Amino acid sequence: MTEVKNPDVKIIREGNKAFGITPVGVYAFDVVGSFKMASPSVLPFYTNTRQLMPTRIGEFEIVANGLENSYPDELRLILDENNLTPEILNKQAQLLYGQGPALYKLKFEEGRRVKYWLSDPEIQAWLDSWDYEDYLLKACIEFRTMNGHFSKFYRNKGVRIGEKPIITKLEHVSSMYSRLEWPDENNQVNNIIVGDFRQPWRNGLRKYPVLDPATPFLNPVSMRYSNLYSFALDYEYSRSPIHGSLNWIRLSSSIPKLLSNFNDNSMAIKYHIEVPAIYWDKMRDEIMLNCENNGTPFTEDIFKNAQDKVMESFSIALAGNDKVGKFVSTATAYDEIGNSYVGWKITALDQKVKDFIDAQINIANEALFQTTSGIGLHPALSNLSKDGNLPSGSEQLYAFKLYLATGVDIPEGIVMKDINMAINANFPGKGLRLGFYHDVLLTESQTSPTDRIKNQDSGTNTGNSKQATKP
Repeated sequence: MTEVKNPDVKIIREGNKAFGITPVGVYAFDVVGSFKMASPSVLPFYTNTRQLMPTRIGEFEIVANGLENSYPDELRLILDENNLTPEILNKQAQLLYGQGPALYKLKFEEGRRVKYWLSDPEIQAWLDSWDYEDYLLKACIEFRTMNGHFSKFYRNKGVRIGEKPIITKLEHVSSMYSRLEWPDENNQVNNIIVGDFRQPWRNGLRKYPVLDPATPFLNPVSMRYSNLYSFALDYEYSRSPIHGSLNWIRLSSSIPKLLSNFNDNSMAIKYHIEVPAIYWDKMRDEIMLNCENNGTPFTEDIFKNAQDKVMESFSIALAGNDKVGKFVSTATAYDEIGNSYVGWKITALDQKVKDFIDAQINIANEALFQTTSGIGLHPALSNLSKDGNLPSGSEQLYAFKLYLATGVDIPEGIVMKDINMAINANFPGKGLRLGFYHDVLLTESQTSPTDRIKNQDSGTNTGNSKQATKP
C-alpha cells in the first residue's frame, strides 16, 4: 500500500483501490484497466493513404497494420469487452454461410441470371480431402471482422517426380499473423510475411510469394490477400466494418463497469450523520476516567483514535450493498440543560439514483442502435432494436429477403475468391464455382394451395423452405 502526503489532500492507494482524504470529505476511487495512455493507433487508423516508410522487422520490410502494427490486436481487445458486437458479427457470418457451401454453374435464361446448383464427384472428392468447410467458416468470420482474409495455397509435392501439379489444399491464416510486404517500385506486393509480430524472436518470420493466377503452380506454398476495397487505401489493408463505430462500442462497454462501480463504491454520499457534541463530551470524560484509573496520561490522540473507531464502525455498517439485514445501534446521553436524551441522527440523502440509472440506460440504448446501424445489419435480423421490442415475423422475413438480394454476392465473392481460383486451376474447363447456398423463405401467399394443404396436414408452418434457384 502506498501513501502520498499533501498538506491539503492525502491519497492512499492499494492495488486498484484508492482513497482521497480532503478537509471536506473522503472520496473512493476504483481504477478499471490500465493507467497507461490509450494507444492512438485505433483512431485514426491512418493519417495518410500511404505510409511514408515501411516498418522493418528483422530482414523484412512490411506494411504496418495500424500505426503501431497492432490493429487486429486492438480490435480483438475492444470486442472482448463488448457483449453485443461479437454476436452481431457472428450473426453476419452465419447469414452469409447460409446452408453451407455448394457448387453451381451460372446460366442466363430469358434475360435472367440463374444459378444451377450441381454436384461434381471429382471436385467434391478434392474438397473432402481437406477441411474446406472449416477454412470457409474462418474466412467468413475474418471477413466480417476485418473486411478481408489471408489464404495459404499448398501445391502437391509430386511435381518433382513428374506428377500433374495441383493445389492440394488451402489454409486460413489470421490477420494477426499476416502482413503485406512493402510494395516494389511498381506498387506491387510480391510477398506476404507470416509470424508473431509481437514476439518475432520466438519462432521467427517467414515470407511467402503472392499467388499469381496465371501461374498458380509456380511455388510450393503461396498466399493471397482477398479484401473489400476501402476508399483511398489502394495498397493497404481494408478497414474493419466496425471501424467507425469503435467509439460507440467503447461507450457501450463502459456502461456496465460504471453501473457496477456505482453499486460497489456508492459514488455519492448516502447518509448525513449528525453527532451531538454532548456525546463526544461524555466519551471524553469516560476515557479520561479510564486513563486515570490505569495510571495512563490522557492525550488528545487517544480521544481522536477512539472517535475514529466509532466512525469506522458506522462506515462499515452503512457501506456497500452486500450488508443484507444491516442495522445501526447508537448510544444516547442525558442532557441536563435540555432535560432530554440526545443521540446520533442518521439522515438518508436523496441521491437521485433513478435519474442517473435512467440516463445510463438511455446512453446504452443509443450505443446499441448506433453500433448495429454502423455494422450494417438490419435490426430485424439481429433481434435488437432501440426500444427493446422484438421485430415481427413479417419484418424479419422481408429483411432476410432484402439481405439475400443485396448483401450476399459481394461478400461471397471475396470469401470464395481464393478457393474458386484453386478450383479453376485444378479443374479447368468445368465452369463450376463454389458458393453459399441459401433457402428462400416464402410467405403463405407465395406458396401453392397444394403446399399449404401439405403443411396443414403435417402440422408445419406455412413459411415453407424451397430451393432458391432451379436444381
